[in-house]
Amino acid sequence: MKRRYDKKEREESRASRVTPEYDYHIPVMLEEVCTWLITDPDGIYIDGTLGGGGHTAEILARLSSNGKIIAFDADEQAIEHCTKKFAAELDKSNSRLVLYNDNFIRACSIGELRGKVLGLLLDLGVSSRQLDSGSRGISHRVNSRLTMSFGSHGNTAEDLLDGADEREIESILKKYGEEPFARVIARRIVQRRRAAPLRSTFDLRSVIEEVVPPHIVSKSIARVFQAIRIAVNDELGVLEKTLRGIIPVLAPHGRIAVISYHSLEDRIVKNVFRELADKNQDTPPELKILTSKPLPPSDEEIHGNPRSRSAKLRVAEKI
Repeated sequence: MKRRYDKKEREESRASRVTPEYDYHIPVMLEEVCTWLITDPDGIYIDGTLGGGGHTAEILARLSSNGKIIAFDADEQAIEHCTKKFAAELDKSNSRLVLYNDNFIRACSIGELRGKVLGLLLDLGVSSRQLDSGSRGISHRVNSRLTMSFGSHGNTAEDLLDGADEREIESILKKYGEEPFARVIARRIVQRRRAAPLRSTFDLRSVIEEVVPPHIVSKSIARVFQAIRIAVNDELGVLEKTLRGIIPVLAPHGRIAVISYHSLEDRIVKNVFRELADKNQDTPPELKILTSKPLPPSDEEIHGNPRSRSAKLRVAEKI
């Protein structure tokens, strides 16, 4: 039977989000996610975006000894962190936790999970550690190598900016960043790399600062970094493929909970959910949408964790 949480427990859970326990990353909408996601404490659940393990820890706390959580992260540092964080659980002979150093799309192809998973969580935000440390070149505030890849393999932002032509770069900045100065920024990137390739985050920042008016340059920098990161990791393509591919993995009434942080992600989640819940198509609907509108974080949470302010939670259930 699903455990009921009283008002005091919910308040304590919210307060815990901003404690030193979350030194890696503060999990967003923790109470809301667990309330919507966990329908049976004996079930199998997937955390597709492990990060610092905040959501995974709370899900584990609410599962029975028969429950299980399978967590994915392409970032080796996140896996290393959580291997230590959950050492006691992982050392058990009947451990309820399995960690995969892989992209969450891998969950769609694990044969033994087919038809058994009761919930998939995707928190699509970049972790605070990745933003603050600058180790991946994701943050424009820290001077570091232009990587932007969530893992250590595959193409990097440096590769993209070295190899793409002006039109391709402009298209990426428009499509994934909705950047109004995409054309002039793309042109300047190509001009600059003829003299020397862009190798650091500050190299890229300086290009943007050269061609965008000072009073709006900070917003352009954020949009450009977002666009290139999305392109390097194929984030939107992977998201859509996962939302479609996870359906056979879910058990009947299994749920998908997705936290998105910008309109491009949210639009994909909304459109895929609507398409798979459409009763007017030739094929029967596969999902039932449980959140008619995306759920925002509480004012209290935003106050304690300002990075949560743009979060939107959508939930759907397999029919």
